Amino acid sequence: MKVTKDIHELILAYLREDISEEEMSRLRVWLDENERHQRLLEELWDKDVLQREIVEYASFDTSRRWEQLKEVMEKPVRKGRSLLKVWGAVAAVVVAFVGGLIYWQMAGSSQPETKQVAVARIEQGGTRAVLITGTGKHVVLQGLKDTCLNITGMETLNIGEDGSLKYSLSALSSMPEWHTLRIPKGGEYKIVLDDGTEIWLNSASELKYPAHFVGNERRVQLTGEAYFQVARNEAAPFIVETRDMDVKVLGTSFNVSIYEDEGSCHATLVEGRVEVNDKVNGEKVVLTPGKQALLQGKEMTVREVNTKLYTLWRLDRFTFASEDMEGVIRKLSRWYNVEFFFSNPSMKQKRFTGSLPKYADICQVLKMIEMTTDVKFEIKENTIIIR
Repeated sequence: MKVTKDIHELILAYLREDISEEEMSRLRVWLDENERHQRLLEELWDKDVLQREIVEYASFDTSRRWEQLKEVMEKPVRKGRSLLKVWGAVAAVVVAFVGGLIYWQMAGSSQPETKQVAVARIEQGGTRAVLITGTGKHVVLQGLKDTCLNITGMETLNIGEDGSLKYSLSALSSMPEWHTLRIPKGGEYKIVLDDGTEIWLNSASELKYPAHFVGNERRVQLTGEAYFQVARNEAAPFIVETRDMDVKVLGTSFNVSIYEDEGSCHATLVEGRVEVNDKVNGEKVVLTPGKQALLQGKEMTVREVNTKLYTLWRLDRFTFASEDMEGVIRKLSRWYNVEFFFSNPSMKQKRFTGSLPKYADICQVLKMIEMTTDVKFEIKENTIIIR
């Protein structure tokens, strides 16, 4: 029986209830091949089974386990033996997603410990931003809730109970035209623009925008990453301008990521329709929901993606699907505002699949990564060493 390495991805999509019709058809074919496949899926649905088995998959090298799996599947299984024990590779990867949700209920000495020496307090990210007005005035927004900001003496901005900044200005507003919202490492922020467009900004990001939109277009400038829910206005398209690409929309939901330290940038469409302008090559493409425009070097490609992998950061999780460890670490470094050091450069290419709680203590997050990889972490002051 041929075991393909992407089966676990289909199982994960099924368990997360975001599997497409095409993926479900492929999964059904696989389930029909052998009744043991169906038994495995039933066990993965069973939370009690996962609780019993999770400890045994604390530090698997999942790539190596997939090779072992091909050999194991040809051998008969003793009656009554859990398929999770046989299918170590599948279980180890699934545990990263599903087991992570029950991990905190299973305190015990059998979990791998993250070595800590001279540990400084490393806080998870939170609502932090600096507003820079057109006159150069800096306003620190951290900790402000349910209040108003007096910017010019005549105009005020509202900060909601959730700490988000909301513009609601009249057409006669005299407020300085361009504002900048700067999000530091370890920060995130939500802003509602004058037209009703909602924007969630990720760590180490910056948005420049007019305090009041005028004319036949709504243009903003972005570095870093942001998720947009654009208020529809056919008479004034919304344009997100970045270093390498522009995204033009009428009204839709999408994510744009363009960090300086990443080797690529991308725009991912959740709802609606957008036009992406590749400023490097002068090429334009139109995206439909579920599609992503990916610009790597001088080449832009359009591909179908699971949009949740690129948008759940604005809620409460970081989600990864076979992402290299270097990419995972870059995201954690921005969010926790902490430095990481690879003592062994080969660890940068290790792959990680899992869903990590965004607001958890960093020690808990590192333990979850250790559960399904052979990567180990050591915390020294404000630096985390990867071994």
